Amino acid sequence: MLRIGSKSISSFLVLKKRTLTTSEKELAYSVFGTQLKLENIHIVAHRLVLQHYAVSPNGNIYFHQKDWRADFSQESIALQSWLIHELVHVWQLQQGIAVVKKALFDRRYQYAIQAGKSFLHYGIEQQAQMVQDYFLKSRTGQNCDDLKACIPFLKPTMKTSSEVI
Repeated sequence: MLRIGSKSISSFLVLKKRTLTTSEKELAYSVFGTQLKLENIHIVAHRLVLQHYAVSPNGNIYFHQKDWRADFSQESIALQSWLIHELVHVWQLQQGIAVVKKALFDRRYQYAIQAGKSFLHYGIEQQAQMVQDYFLKSRTGQNCDDLKACIPFLKPTMKTSSEVI
């Protein structure tokens, strides 16, 4: 095993590591329902990740040390949505999608929702951006019916009394 001083290279590169907090799990559940397995996901501060970027190549989410948070659910809605975006990549991996391979060839984030087009036929970053946009819109009272209709794992919401009438 390669070492830097008394540390292995992997422990040298990992600055902080934790599992999802209870509140982060609740946040994830509000979007993914039971479709995302949350038990073994780690949030990692890693020396090789650039600031303002995150990567989720193996079911864990890696941030630059300055972007790492003790609990994303207690942060701004923008940072919460970033966590949701990265959790989409974890969901993709759990579905058997080759996230790293696809990310090498398709980095498109912009999307146009097309009627009848399956969520899985959008690129991996487009999928993550769609869910992030859904999260932001749903939390700020904006219409997100088009996204809700496209994203397969969204929890069904109860209709309000005005929608039932």
